[in-house]
Amino acid sequence: MKKLFLTIAVVAFGFAANAQKNVIKANPLGLVLGSAEVGYERAISDNSSIEVAVAFSSFDVTSGTTTVSSNGFGVEGKYKFYFSSDKDAPRGWYGAPVVSYSTSSVDSDGVDGSTSFFAAGAVAGYQWVFGGGDSGFALDLNFGAQYVSASVDGNINSVSIDGFLPRLGLGLGYAW
Repeated sequence: MKKLFLTIAVVAFGFAANAQKNVIKANPLGLVLGSAEVGYERAISDNSSIEVAVAFSSFDVTSGTTTVSSNGFGVEGKYKFYFSSDKDAPRGWYGAPVVSYSTSSVDSDGVDGSTSFFAAGAVAGYQWVFGGGDSGFALDLNFGAQYVSASVDGNINSVSIDGFLPRLGLGLGYAW
């Protein structure tokens, strides 16, 4: 799974290496929860951009004699509308619809299951690009709301969740 993650990151970076107004970023908060997320944003006009991200998760939790293992994969897409008239995308205040999907498998001492998670919502945020010219360190902070439909299936208790939840986002990376 790590090889797939690295391959996708290298391809995305290589594809855009000769382009302008690009941002590649990662979510450092995901690492605390056992997931790695990398995203790529490309400005498509002075006031808009498209962002795609992939995430991988893998963790083991042990409590007493019970170990729970989980491995997962997710994708996300955003279409960002930048509001500033004096800054071009991908800098400044923005609003964006967002859609994401993830799935994972869970194994706990012979108890197997899977989870699926679909979310659609909207975020508002601000993206800074620090450094001279059009390139430099990027910081993206956003918040919003999303409708979530999640389910857990398998030979464990089946659970389904549907409803609105808050959404917070953080991205650190490099813009060029």
